[in-house]
Parts: sequence; C-alpha cells; structure tokens
Amino acid sequence: MHAAKATSVSTTAQMRRHDRYVLIALVGVALLRSLALFATPLELGVDEAQYWLWSQNFDFGYYTKPPMTSWIIALTHGLLGHESWAVRIAAPWLHLGTGLMIWQTARWLYGDAAGRWGAVLWMVLPAVSLGSFIMSTDTPLLFFWSAALMFVVGTLRQKIAPTSGMALAGVMIGGGMLAKYAAVYFAVGIVLFWVWQRRHRRSRPSPDMEFGDLSARQIGLLLAGMLLAASPNLGWNLLHDFATVRHLGDNANLAKQSFSLAGSAAFLGAQFITAGPLCFALMLLIIWPRQSTSADRLLICLSVPPLALMSLQAFVSEANANWALTAMPALVVWLSGWITRDGWRWGLLSAGINGGIALIFLAVSAAADMGPLTPKSDPLRRLKGWSLLADDVDMALTASGARTVITDRRASAALLNWHFHQRDVTILINDADGIPSNHFEANYPWTSQPGRQILMLSGAPDAPALDSVEWMGSPAVSDVVISDKRRRIIYLHHGRERPDI
Repeated sequence: MHAAKATSVSTTAQMRRHDRYVLIALVGVALLRSLALFATPLELGVDEAQYWLWSQNFDFGYYTKPPMTSWIIALTHGLLGHESWAVRIAAPWLHLGTGLMIWQTARWLYGDAAGRWGAVLWMVLPAVSLGSFIMSTDTPLLFFWSAALMFVVGTLRQKIAPTSGMALAGVMIGGGMLAKYAAVYFAVGIVLFWVWQRRHRRSRPSPDMEFGDLSARQIGLLLAGMLLAASPNLGWNLLHDFATVRHLGDNANLAKQSFSLAGSAAFLGAQFITAGPLCFALMLLIIWPRQSTSADRLLICLSVPPLALMSLQAFVSEANANWALTAMPALVVWLSGWITRDGWRWGLLSAGINGGIALIFLAVSAAADMGPLTPKSDPLRRLKGWSLLADDVDMALTASGARTVITDRRASAALLNWHFHQRDVTILINDADGIPSNHFEANYPWTSQPGRQILMLSGAPDAPALDSVEWMGSPAVSDVVISDKRRRIIYLHHGRERPDI
C-alpha cells in the first residue's frame, strides 16, 4: 500500500515537472517572438496601420471590421508609445493565452499529456508563428474562440457549473465577434453538436457517463451571451447602414462566380501551409473516426463547418487561407488526444517540422529578408519602404509649403497617417469614382478647398487632370527599393486648389 502511494506521489510530481517544463518553453517562445518584434526592421502593414488609425478614435465599429483589434492596439500603443512593435506586441501573448486554454481543454478531454501536446502544437503552428508577428483580427478571434471551447468542454465534463459555463462561452463568442464575424461559426457548430447528440442518444441510448449533454436552455444561454457581448457592434452597424456587414459581403465576392474545383483544392492545399504539412495531414486522417465519442463529435462540429463552408466559398468564388482558421483550435485539441493514444512519434515529427518553420519565421523577421525562400512576388515588400516614402513626402511638403497630402490608394493613406502622427499634416484620399470602397474613401475623401496648397501622390509622372487644381512645376519623385526586383515609384505633384470652373 505504501509503495503504491509512493508511486502515485512520484507520478504526480513527474507530471507537474513536465507541466512546468512545457510552460517555461511556451513562455520562452512568446518572449523570443516579442524580441523579434523589437528587432525587426520590417514596418507596419497596411491593415495594421489602418487598425492603429481606428484606435485613435474609440468606436464600437469601423467601416470594414469590428472594433476589438483596434481596442487592443489602443491599449498597447497608449501604454508603450508610437512604435511599430507597440502595435504588434499583444499578438504573441494572445497566442500564448490561446495555447494555455487549448492545454486546459485537451487535458479535460484526453488527459494531462494531451494538454501538453495541444499547447505545444498550437504554439508552433505556422499560422500562429505568422500571427505572432503581425496584429490581425484573427489573433483575438482565436483567443476568444478557444476560451469559448474551454468553457463548453468544462461544462460538458462537469468542471464548470452548467449555467455559468455556457453563459461565459457565449460571452467569449460575442467577444470573438467583436474581432471578426467568423466567430459565429462557433454557435453554428454548437447547435449542430446538440442536434447530433440528440439523434445519437435516440439510436444508442447508453449514456457517456463522463460527458454531459447540452440542453436547449444551455444553448439559449450561449446565444444570449453571444448577442449581449456583440451588441455594441451590432448596434453600431444598425446606425451605420450595416457598413461592416456589407463589406463582409463584398469580400465574399459572390457576384464573381467561378465554380472551380481547383479553387477548392487550392484552398485546402493552403491549409497544409497554415497548419504545417504533416500536422494538417494528420488532422485529415483522424477527422472522422469510425467510432466517434461525444468529445469527437463536439470537435467535428467545431472544425469541419468552417473548412467545408470556406471550401465551398473557394469553389463558388474565392477564399483566403486564413478564412478557416477557426477550425484549428478544435483540430489541435483532437490531434493532441490522438497523439497521446496512438501516435506520439508522429506528434514529435509534426511538432519538429513546425518548430523548424517557426525558427525560419524568427530568422526572416530579424533579417527582413526571406533569402533563397523568397517567392517571385515577395510578400515582405508590403512591409518595406514606407518610412522612406514618408521622408520624401516630408521634404516635398517643406519645399512646397503644403500641409495637405492627397493619395490615390488606401495603402499610402494608412501608412502616411502612421508616419505623420501628431504632425500638422492632413492625409486625404482621392475617390475617383465617388463610391466609397474603403475606410479612407468613406471618412477622409478629398474635396476641393479654394486656395489650399496640396501635394498629390500618383503612380504616373503626369499630373491628374483635375479642373479644380492648378499644378505647379515638375513633380518630385519617391523611388524606393522594396525587394530585389521591385521599386515603389511615386510622383509627388504640387498644386494649388482653385474655385471650380
């Protein structure tokens, strides 16, 4: 008896030691990624600069996105100052928080070892490696999604009181909707699970003693919590002609129908990059077990719908690889359980491959160069050269005496707003067709003011044919190298606005 007790104590101590080692490793990864944000010469991307600009004016919604990402940036930028790393610094720590919640979820479902596997697999996913370097709407979405999954599993495993567990899950999904509307897939998945469980119980009445059922009341609590948490943005959309919802429809681009199986295949192929080649292959292999448990059915309902719907979207029109990222938390939990039971060697190999990819991400961010891995269309070019453009614009403003800059595209408007922060410079955009298609055209359109000096940015050496502007002299030129084979050439035309003729 004493020997058995001693063995139990020893095993518990060993498990705690393993937990401690894994936790230290996860925090170390988040620290390394934070240091990469400090060190990188890569500049903010267009979307990041736009989210930052939104963060300067608190609101419950914006033209193309819900507000959560901008709220987070407002906090970090306000505390840490006007630095690109201050915009991004929350990203690696949000992903760490997501990994910890996946740890708890997998532990409740499949045991302590599965929890550790789940956290490790999450932190080395290529999508997480990239998402820890940029501040996107996906990062807070996945954080809230994983929190909701943890609360639902805690409820079903009788670790959390049913009423509070489901209400909290709903609030988390509402928080996710404040980041990105893809959070609504969670509610769809939970309803599918509830229906599937009811049908399963009728055909196989033997209960799963360790996994509770959801009642209609609990589903109602989840939906109520979701709507309550998301209500500020829903109200904002109601007051703004559903601007963000309409933009979501524009992104889907259903009017441009291709009906291409190649589109669906390309989308699914991109998931091998998002999750890692071996990791996603393993996910597909286990995605529909012959004898599914209640836990398996829950994870199926929360992972398959986003993948299936976005594959259909890619068939009908087009779909970006990240549009199905909400499938990943459930798939990682599921894979961690399978690895613990049947495939720890596959787990090591999968984590090792993705860990190598994560190291490449760190090296690329530090060097600001992809080296021999650089594709023909270098994606890093979008993160280079904007400060040099701002310097050229600044010199042209000084030479001309103008304080108003007119751009012809969203990218220039977003990045120049960042670089001229707290400067007496107004950045506007020329909406050529008069139909707003982005935040700047909707909120910062150029309209003529007689007598005002302006600096207009254009990709053409000839000044735009505008009756309301008298052009003065030859344009200055901003010529910036942004990759081995690309330059960003922008002409800076100085003009004076005059009354309409």
